Amino acid sequence: MEEAVCQVEPLNENQLSNFTDEHVWEVTDMNRLRRFLCFGSEGGTYCIKEQNLGLENADALLRLIEDGKGCEVVQEIKTFSQEGRTAKLEPILFALAISSQCSDAKTKQAAYRAVPEVCHIPPHLFTFIQFKKDLKEGMKCGIWGRALRKAVADWYNGKNGMAVALAVTKYKQTNGWSHKDLLRLSHLKPANEGLAVVTKYVMKGWKELQEAYKDNMLSAETEKLLKYLEAVEKVKRTKDELEVIHLIEEYNLVREHLLTSHLKSKEVWKALLQEMPLTAILRNLGKMTANSVLEPGSPEVTTVCERLKNEKLLKKARIHTFHILVALENYKGERSYRAKLRWKPDKDILEALDASFYKTFQTLEPTEKRFLLAVDVSHSMSQKVLGCVLNASTIAAAMCMVVARTEKHSHVVAFSHEMVPCPVTEDMTLPQVLQKMSEISMGPTDCSLPMLWAQKNGVAVDVFIVFTDNKTFARDTHPAIALKKYREEMGIPSKLIVCGMTSSSFTIADPDDRGMLDICGFDTGAPDVIRNFTLDLI
Repeated sequence: MEEAVCQVEPLNENQLSNFTDEHVWEVTDMNRLRRFLCFGSEGGTYCIKEQNLGLENADALLRLIEDGKGCEVVQEIKTFSQEGRTAKLEPILFALAISSQCSDAKTKQAAYRAVPEVCHIPPHLFTFIQFKKDLKEGMKCGIWGRALRKAVADWYNGKNGMAVALAVTKYKQTNGWSHKDLLRLSHLKPANEGLAVVTKYVMKGWKELQEAYKDNMLSAETEKLLKYLEAVEKVKRTKDELEVIHLIEEYNLVREHLLTSHLKSKEVWKALLQEMPLTAILRNLGKMTANSVLEPGSPEVTTVCERLKNEKLLKKARIHTFHILVALENYKGERSYRAKLRWKPDKDILEALDASFYKTFQTLEPTEKRFLLAVDVSHSMSQKVLGCVLNASTIAAAMCMVVARTEKHSHVVAFSHEMVPCPVTEDMTLPQVLQKMSEISMGPTDCSLPMLWAQKNGVAVDVFIVFTDNKTFARDTHPAIALKKYREEMGIPSKLIVCGMTSSSFTIADPDDRGMLDICGFDTGAPDVIRNFTLDLI
């Protein structure tokens, strides 16, 4: 392996000199915290496999708190939550739980105040509390002190009666915690009449609530709440299809309110479809086709197709190109993951998904960075990606299209006998890109070659991305060394992302280099990780 030539002068003021007098980009504890909040690891590797979170995963967070920066930690947690920068939910909630149980009083206060802002829905709140319980495991003290009781009470009291009614009836329990547990343990005193109604419903049940309010003069809000809760109770007891449909349409009941037996009715599904969010439609396309809700030429198919092709809805629901591609592949597969459901895909829905795939490119915002994407074109790229229904070549082609259509300054090359251009233009379709890639003769996947090629050809690159299956090994020059040489020669603080899409674990990235990232597998969170890393947000 070649030795790196030391960089004598820093490229900019953000570089520091290490023990070998080489200038590098420092990975601060705040950088490590941001990586952890985004994908659950402080190092340079994002793995789609679930990780068991423990205090050893959050060393940087703990050091920041010890250094008196706990309030900054909580602010970062809030920012990542509010701006949707996290690829996985658990690290955010785990970090908030740690912050709420540290010894620094100001950090604890800030963490508890942040609970309503970070825990948007009940499952978030339940998971946060379970993390607190896990962190206290083995300690003699409990978790339900005055601060947690107030934080939980504020979570409920910060919402109006209808919002809480929807929350407690849609999300009943998670991780062994229920609303009844939280209301009892927090000693909640309802801040308004609407919340008092819902609290009584949760703690005492519908019959006692009904009895308590039967002779009262009711406000308009209370009357509306009681009717809504009555509808939730009615739907649990009825087998009448027409009544179920009426209750869905009248009170906007959702799937979680219904019994399993109700979901065997295609007419009930048609009623649910009217207000179904776009993300839920994508998840349920196969099921709704299998149970004949989406019949060829039906109004329901028309409704679904119109929503799938609506750019405003796609942007509002934050649907990425990759989400559509996964939904399309699932739907084309004609069977569910466990093969319990089978269906014949509707041609209009297939066309709508295809159109939606190309429309999502228009909802993506450019980073204004200069990209070089290097794609493995070997036969092994036809295998399925870890954690996904797609194969590696399809993901690589789609991500090349994302860059080609959103970034003005981008290059795509392929691993052949050497790096060879792979022209991907913004007007090409996915099949055309895949065809172009298949025409290139394959070669060894040496992840240092993109930097060496760009350096030799004088190509200015801010971000190198390598897409391969699992052949991420280095040959004569390690990618980290090639990247450092490129930075030195070109005077650009370039970054390197290596996606080993069928690999469960590999390490090319230097965890102490802020400009290197490994991605093992590929899931719906990966595009956000790539974007956040590119924009220096993690």
